[in-house]
Amino acid sequence: MPGCSLRRCVDRIRACVEDWPAVRSSKRELIVGTGAAVAVAAASVLVPAAAASSTTVVLETAARTVAVGIPVAVGLLAWRRPPFERFGRLLVAIGAVMPAATLALSDDAVLYSIGRVANWALAAGLVYLIVAFPSGRLAQRPDRGLATAAGLVIGLLYVPTALFVEAYPTPSPWVSCGGSDCPRNAFMAVAHEPGIIDQVVSPARVVLSIVLFVAIIARLAYRVRSATALGRRTLTPVLAVAMAWAGLFGLTLGVRQAWPGTVLVEVMVWVIAFAVPAMAVAFLIGLTRWWVYVGASLRRLAARLRSPLAPDEIRDAIADAFEDPSLEVVYRRAGGWVDGAGRAVATPAPGSRRCLTEVGNGDRVVGALIHDAALRYERAFSDAAASCAALTLETHRLAADTDLLLREVHESRARIAASADNERRRIERDIHEGTQQRLLSLRIRVNVAGRPGQDPAAATVALRELAGEVDAAIADVHSLARGTYPFVLTDQGLAEALAVAADDASVPTTVGAEPCGRYPAEIENAVYFCCLEALQNASKHAGDSAAVRVTVAERDDSVCFEVRDDGAGFDAGAVPAGDGLTNIRDRVTAVAGLVTIESAPGRGTRVSATIPLSPSHATGA
Repeated sequence: MPGCSLRRCVDRIRACVEDWPAVRSSKRELIVGTGAAVAVAAASVLVPAAAASSTTVVLETAARTVAVGIPVAVGLLAWRRPPFERFGRLLVAIGAVMPAATLALSDDAVLYSIGRVANWALAAGLVYLIVAFPSGRLAQRPDRGLATAAGLVIGLLYVPTALFVEAYPTPSPWVSCGGSDCPRNAFMAVAHEPGIIDQVVSPARVVLSIVLFVAIIARLAYRVRSATALGRRTLTPVLAVAMAWAGLFGLTLGVRQAWPGTVLVEVMVWVIAFAVPAMAVAFLIGLTRWWVYVGASLRRLAARLRSPLAPDEIRDAIADAFEDPSLEVVYRRAGGWVDGAGRAVATPAPGSRRCLTEVGNGDRVVGALIHDAALRYERAFSDAAASCAALTLETHRLAADTDLLLREVHESRARIAASADNERRRIERDIHEGTQQRLLSLRIRVNVAGRPGQDPAAATVALRELAGEVDAAIADVHSLARGTYPFVLTDQGLAEALAVAADDASVPTTVGAEPCGRYPAEIENAVYFCCLEALQNASKHAGDSAAVRVTVAERDDSVCFEVRDDGAGFDAGAVPAGDGLTNIRDRVTAVAGLVTIESAPGRGTRVSATIPLSPSHATGA
């Protein structure tokens, strides 16, 4: 079966529920199509009575029945079979045009002329049918280009000449006469045929047609070569017949232009005449090959499922049964898909000839299969995958989620440990380079001031200076202690601690903390240090004119905090999170909270989090 169109190929296996409006619509379409087919078939049988002599009526009727009946019958078969619905309708439409093309067998000038023009239109329709196979749509630019080129060549260089030529070129499909024996052109609108038709237009359109057919052959060969092994089961028969038709048609035009009277050309044009039914039969052969493949695949899968399979054997069983070695089993995760090892897996891209089919357990998607796009519309494949993979995929999804959470916990712990090590090194550096040096200097000056024989006035001044140094050392120790773990947080709670932090912040900061009780130390620590980290980020990145507001409140058994600035902001989707934001996430995650970071250029940054409380968390102030 075919590949995907140019959109992401994602389907979901759903319960088998009849869509009655769609069923009624399908029945109406089939009734209309069948009625049209009967009318076309009747016309194709009745027309010969007004056409040729009685000796050829039987042969012409048989030829018309084959040329019309086979495409219409096969088209009705494909009418409601995804993804061939549009192709089936096109095939029925081509079959409906065939009786008009067979009018070229008539001895009547008007009917004969209608048949010759209809043959040109039929050639353009065949090009569209071929390049649009199997979906019936011109999904890619080369296909649209070929169909447009065919329409332009027929519409500009063939159809208009019906108004100027005395006789149509022969031999031609569905034409039994030759040369002067053929009826006149009933559409000729001028007294004499212009010389430019035979000297310029005819050679030019033959050359352009041959070039077009060569391009069609090259395009079809590329499609066959680039298709997957499964896709070739239905593509190859139709495209092989199409390439043969294009090659034979181009060759016929060239030979007829060079040697118009040869018997070989007459044989070739009658072979071309039956290209439409041949293409319909080729499609039926491809469809039959697909049905045989699906039946064999289901038998192989049933044989594998006779014995219980381990979870990791489900993928091999389905891949082997349906001959798709690249089949993957993936599991749902927030924001995308992961494989069995927890690695992120991208959804198949347009044109990749791969599809993702989701597998649901009830209303919940538990996993998916990434497989050959040829299996996309095969209900037997999706039903088999759903029945044998749903429970296994659910188990694997839970295992993959657990592995992912464990990995995130390990990474978070590693970051927290690294942050603690960095903080210890910072404290050691601050003590060594600041407080320790100040205390050493103070000791030296005390020793100097205590030497005997000093002037009392000078000693008094020195002692006053020493008192200032002692105050400065005390301030250093106080600042160091506050940066490590603020005493006010332990003694008075979040609101007071954040107020002190706001006073010390380098950007204008206001704190709005609703009156609330005390919480366990781990929650108060998380809220305080996350707010402090957000304040530091704002002071670094928000800009000199920015202002910050910190809000803390208790909502629905949760502690909520928000740090919002009106600074420069950044593109949260394009800029990776730095150490500060990562630390905030790690701290909140450690107490089972949820962090939201919102920012946009020129609109500031908002960091908010919600940390759940158990009933025993809230205590009196």
